Amino acid sequence: MLTIPMLLAAIVGTLTGLTEMRAEQMQPAALTLATFGCMLGAAYPDGAWRRALMLGLSVPLAQLISTTTGVALPYPVPRFAEAFLALIPAFVGTYLGVGLRWVVASQQQKHPRG
Repeated sequence: MLTIPMLLAAIVGTLTGLTEMRAEQMQPAALTLATFGCMLGAAYPDGAWRRALMLGLSVPLAQLISTTTGVALPYPVPRFAEAFLALIPAFVGTYLGVGLRWVVASQQQKHPRG
């Protein structure tokens, strides 16, 4: 089922993959994953693991596309399996967003406006 959150995750994942292919280090992609994951987790907390998975797999997918098309990455990749470490900032960022959403919601219940 394609929903707006999954579509947003696919778009952000594509942007992260492009960042991965252009950056000289892995840190910009990790920061992008964590930041966008946090925003998606806060906006859509239900089923957050699916969006985190989509985001995290964007880096190995970008490296696979790079290898298949012959486009060289700006940094050496000794082992393809290391690309799956991108799942860590994706999940951490997404569940940080879910946690922030939970904290804000609980504070609003304690102190309702009006």
